[in-house]
Amino acid sequence: MRRMAFTLLAISLPTTLVLAQTTPTPPAKPAHVPTHMPAPQAEPENPGAYASPARPEREGPSEADVGPVQKHFVRAFKTDDLAETENEDNAHLNAHEKIAIDKRISVPKIHDVQDDNQATNTGNDALDYEIKYLNWGATTHEQQLARQGHYFTITWNNDGPKADFVARFQYRQVKSKEVVRTLMQTMPAVSGTTRSYFAVVDKAYLAYGPVCSWRFTILKGDTIVAESKSFIW
Repeated sequence: MRRMAFTLLAISLPTTLVLAQTTPTPPAKPAHVPTHMPAPQAEPENPGAYASPARPEREGPSEADVGPVQKHFVRAFKTDDLAETENEDNAHLNAHEKIAIDKRISVPKIHDVQDDNQATNTGNDALDYEIKYLNWGATTHEQQLARQGHYFTITWNNDGPKADFVARFQYRQVKSKEVVRTLMQTMPAVSGTTRSYFAVVDKAYLAYGPVCSWRFTILKGDTIVAESKSFIW
């Protein structure tokens, strides 16, 4: 009986091993893939997080901004306190000035150019060239802003002996109406023909507009020796 049991066990073992070797391994369970995405969540409100960096306030145009032409000009390029300007710059209108017109000193020509920094074709080659010359090299916003304005080139003569003078340019602008502003240029040892250059540009031009009336005077010491003024001065 025992021999029969061992015989049956011996017969069944190879079959069990074969079955164990031929049974396929069950495939691995696939990774769980979510069937829906979580609801999107808005970022916390922070309006200044992506704001572009603010440009620093300019105290005045740099040498690169003004270009090669404006370096010759006495310039007004800043805004001012109108009330303060009314008191300081207009004080001379009520003050008595010494006047002794010298016929040897004359102002034969006053040439003005208004530059809005826009590429316009006026049909006048000379004027177009002058505007292009004023804007030459202006590529950045600061440079284009610094060139906009009203330019005055004043030719005057001293046929008398060589002397020191002060060229004074007084002007009103469209938007500031009756407010008179003043630019001064020291002119040492003048003899014969010379030029004075004045310009209202940049913020002063954008804030108050172009010059609408002007008066140009030449002073020797504290005395006016020559003058020229616009029709509506």
